Amino acid sequence: MRKIIYFVTASLDGYIARPDGAIDWLTQAEGNEDFGFSEFLNSIDTVIQGRTTYEQVLTFGPYPYAEKQNYVFSRKLLQCQHAEIVRQPVTDFVRWIRKQPGKDIWLVGGGQLAASFLHAGVIDELKVFIQPIILGQGLPLVSYVGRDTRLKLKNSSTFQQGLVQIDYDILQ
Repeated sequence: MRKIIYFVTASLDGYIARPDGAIDWLTQAEGNEDFGFSEFLNSIDTVIQGRTTYEQVLTFGPYPYAEKQNYVFSRKLLQCQHAEIVRQPVTDFVRWIRKQPGKDIWLVGGGQLAASFLHAGVIDELKVFIQPIILGQGLPLVSYVGRDTRLKLKNSSTFQQGLVQIDYDILQ
């Protein structure tokens, strides 16, 4: 079965962006280390994003996930250049997409969409890179889920630049 993986970078205090959505602090790690990102990208063929995340990704230059199947959850967008718009409930969409052939699925974000997926109990794995920074405020890793979500540590890694990667299986 295709796994849905919420792969995200957060500050030490659990924020994925500043209050205004800025992610300038993400590029503060020095060096050219890949941190396993290329390997992760090769393991997936589908990208799921919320509208705000999608619109922010469009500001980065050429669309970075053009070689993947892309879906954007949105009630506001009328069309997307690089993705299909999803308006159906998370559980219905996930039931459908898991039946499609393919590799694993990357839930890019944001925190509200991740909370919807967690609430529905459809995220299989959580991969969090912790940046060595405390923002003090911002957009949380996950918005209110409405229930506890138990995790099982799968792996952890540290990097010379101070980043820590923590991988969890989601216990349903």
